[in-house]
Amino acid sequence: MQALHLRHSLTACAALFLVSPAIAQETVYGASGGDLLFGLSGSYRYAHAETPSSSADEAEAFVARGNMSWFLERAHELGMEASPSVFRNELGGSSFDLYLGGYYNYNLWTSPQMNFYFGPQIGFLRTDPSGGDTDTAFSFGAHVGVRYWIDPRVSIDIEPRFSFTSLDESLGGDERVFDILFGLSVRV
Repeated sequence: MQALHLRHSLTACAALFLVSPAIAQETVYGASGGDLLFGLSGSYRYAHAETPSSSADEAEAFVARGNMSWFLERAHELGMEASPSVFRNELGGSSFDLYLGGYYNYNLWTSPQMNFYFGPQIGFLRTDPSGGDTDTAFSFGAHVGVRYWIDPRVSIDIEPRFSFTSLDESLGGDERVFDILFGLSVRV
């Protein structure tokens, strides 16, 4: 009788030992389907515009950016962004620019805490130069980035991007922009 009781006790302990890891919940980092992600970043920006006289108009600046995205599922993300900036260019003068746009990210998870993402972005750039005419132009580009999740809800982001904007000739014509963004994102 005692041997039977011991056998039942051992069987119950073994079953509890085998089931408990399955019951324990794994920590999931990052966003999944239906989650919102808010981000703030700063970036170094280099812009090069071709002027009508074929001389170069270059500008360097540090730019702020805010974004919000929604995850359709863990791999697919749709977002909106706003980026105000003030430029001082090498030929003199300054400009206040405001970029509003949307983007798509395909997220590739390489570990539970790290994902790479890439995709296109499109939007509109409104530029208001001192002593010049205001212009609104279509802008498009591509980006690639990495998010490292320091917490299940917070990530550090690094994102290089290249974009192209077709401005009026009086503002330098076609503009190619290279950004390197550094920021934080928070899952809601």
